[in-house]
Amino acid sequence: MLVPAASDANLLVALADAQGTLLWVAGNHGAMDGAENVGFSAGANWGESSVGTSAPGLALATGSGVQVSGAEHLYEHVHHLNCSAVPIRNPRTGRIIGAVDLTGGADAIAVHSLPLLQAAVAAAEGQLLLPSLAEERVDEDFLDLCASDGPRLSGKPLSLRHAEILTILAAQPRGLNSAQLVEELFEQPDNASEGTLRSELVRLRKALADSPDRRIAARPYRLEWELQTTLTMLWQAMEEGDLERALQLYPAEILVRSQAPGIVALRYRAQIALREMVLDRGTAQQLLRLGRQSADSQLLLAALRELPLDSPARSLVVAEIEALDG
Repeated sequence: MLVPAASDANLLVALADAQGTLLWVAGNHGAMDGAENVGFSAGANWGESSVGTSAPGLALATGSGVQVSGAEHLYEHVHHLNCSAVPIRNPRTGRIIGAVDLTGGADAIAVHSLPLLQAAVAAAEGQLLLPSLAEERVDEDFLDLCASDGPRLSGKPLSLRHAEILTILAAQPRGLNSAQLVEELFEQPDNASEGTLRSELVRLRKALADSPDRRIAARPYRLEWELQTTLTMLWQAMEEGDLERALQLYPAEILVRSQAPGIVALRYRAQIALREMVLDRGTAQQLLRLGRQSADSQLLLAALRELPLDSPARSLVVAEIEALDG
C-alpha cells in the first residue's frame, strides 16, 4: 500500500525496529541512492541515541506519530530531507516494536502523510493478531504468564491457582515441602490450607495427564520436567546480559491478579533486578521504556540525562516526571 504511492511521489518508506535500526528501505531508486549517501539505508541506526532528532527515533521515543522537517534534524547533512513516522505496537501487549517512516521532499510531511502511515500501521497491527505458524507450534513446556486472557500452558488456558503452583515450583527446581508451598501460595494460611493445597494438586495433575512427561513429585513437591515460564526466560535473559530481550520479556502484568506471597516476591525480584540493570547500562530508549511502563520517575530522569540536549522528546519526559512526582 505504501511503497507504490511513495515511489510515485519520489519518497522512501522505511521500517525500523524498536531500537531505531532500519530493517529495510524501499521506494524510488533515485531517492534511495540519495538517501544512502547520507546513511539512510538498511542496517543504519536512526534512533535518538544515534542520530539525535529524526522521525523514526522520535516516534519510538514518544510513542506517537511525528513529523520532522529539514532543519529540525540534528545533523546538517540531512537538512534537505523531511520525514513522518508512526510507531508500531504489539497489539497484544501494547509494546512498541518498531516504526514506519516516510522520507523525502515536502510530500513526506504533507497533511495526508501521517494519516496514510497510521492506516498502514493499523493494518499491520491487525495482521499481527492473526494466528501464525509459530503460534500453532506452541512450545509444550512453556507457561505464558502474560497472556491477555489469563495464563496459558502450551497455549491452553490454565487457572490462576494452577499457574501459581507451576510458576513457584519452576522457580524452585529442588522442590518445596508442603508447609513451604502453603506459605508461598496463601496470604493467610490456616489449618485447612494444606488440605486445600492437596486438592488443588490433584486437579492440577489431572489437567497435566494428557502429557505423561509432566509429573509433579511429592515430598518435596517439585516438577519432574523442565518448564519454562515467562519469569524463568526473563531471568535467563538478564543472566546472559541481554537487556533488550529482557525488556521485551518483562511485562508489569505478570500474573497481575495473583496475590500469592511467592508470586508477589518473584514479581518484585524480577522488577528490582531489571530496574538496576537498566539504570546501570540502559540506553535512553530502554530507560524511557521501562520508566513509562513502571511509572518510575527515577528511570525517566536517567533517560533525560541520556537524551541529546536538542531532542524534542526532552520536554515530554520532563512533563512526565513532574506528573509522577506531583
